[in-house]
Amino acid sequence: MWKLFVRPLPIFVIGLFTCSGVWAISNGVPDGNAHPAVGALYIDFDGNGTITGDELLCSGSYVGRTKDGANDAFMTAGHCVAFAVSNNIDRMYVSFDTRAFDPNGPVGVIASVAFHADPSFGHDNGNAFDFGIVLLPAGSVIGIQPVQLPPQEYLETLLHAAAIKNLDVESVGYGTVPVFNQPHGPQFTFDGVRRAVRTNIKGLTKSWVLYNENYVATGGGGTCFGDSGSPQYITGTHDVISITSQGDPLCRATEQNTRLDTTFARAFYGRFINLP
Repeated sequence: MWKLFVRPLPIFVIGLFTCSGVWAISNGVPDGNAHPAVGALYIDFDGNGTITGDELLCSGSYVGRTKDGANDAFMTAGHCVAFAVSNNIDRMYVSFDTRAFDPNGPVGVIASVAFHADPSFGHDNGNAFDFGIVLLPAGSVIGIQPVQLPPQEYLETLLHAAAIKNLDVESVGYGTVPVFNQPHGPQFTFDGVRRAVRTNIKGLTKSWVLYNENYVATGGGGTCFGDSGSPQYITGTHDVISITSQGDPLCRATEQNTRLDTTFARAFYGRFINLP
């Protein structure tokens, strides 16, 4: 299930993906301004020219100026961008407000210049190529230090050193909050607050980092609907190792998030930004 946030109103949203969905941070805490590079990604669903909190689609993070200096770059999941393309959306919007669902609308909304998904997204069942980027006007992101992508095969190095499961990681995003143990089953609430949570790595594949978001078992948590594209930080740094992609429908088991240290991640993002 993709962790895309789907509004209940527009019918064209329903059934876009066979596993469509978007999540919020599970068992997290309000982030405040601890991770200012994490932003909310919107679409003007009702076409009225005004962005409101309930038009949030995904999350993402600022990755700095593009190589040619022409744009600021916002990293998100490929399925978020593919959603816009599939529905003939010509503009996406980003805000770094700590509360995406402010009653007066998010603060500092920036309109995109262009957006791109990896051309291989959706064509390989073994590798989602779930990479997306939103290009913003140059200089529109002010006073925010960009996140840093990892060197090539960084996680493989940790795996071979038997250090990967001990890596201290936290997810940060704007998604819905799952509430369990309810009379009629799990409930999902959305207030648009940027939240953070420590999360535990279970394993690694050629394209994904597997995380255990069962907070009862780990004491941590994970992502949920609306967190698609949000980053997983190495705690206490600006270094990001993966972006939120997909997981189980209840946001309480295993999530599969897209690695950023692979040759195919670097092939896509290296078209736009300088990489370590």
